[in-house]
Amino acid sequence: MFRSQMAMSIYNKLTDSNDSDSAGTYTGAVDEPEGQLLCNVFLTEDFFDLMELNGMNIRMNKTRRLLPEMLEEHNVVVSMAQEPYIPDFLRNDKKVIWWKVEDPKFVTAEIAKDTYEKIFKFVQGLISVE
Repeated sequence: MFRSQMAMSIYNKLTDSNDSDSAGTYTGAVDEPEGQLLCNVFLTEDFFDLMELNGMNIRMNKTRRLLPEMLEEHNVVVSMAQEPYIPDFLRNDKKVIWWKVEDPKFVTAEIAKDTYEKIFKFVQGLISVE
């Protein structure tokens, strides 16, 4: 859940913009209603502490469900979704770039740091080809 929020925040910080957005493929399910604050859903301080250490406070960001029309609003769509949570509209869209970033069930400080570093490199690569 936190990976797309992390990628969006890193992109927006590196580009000094608000051009990136974040939405999930599982958000909106019965057990995970849309519109929840991240700080109420993702109960690990290590993730938030790391983001804040890097100048990004996302505790109050809200969860959103990815919808087909959202793909039309962007030139590039990055997905880290994993089976079985990949909807056909996402799987079949040609502008989707797939990043393989593990979705950990529990985040320690080390896992948060490793994930941050991996996503940071992906975002840098994305920015360099834009």
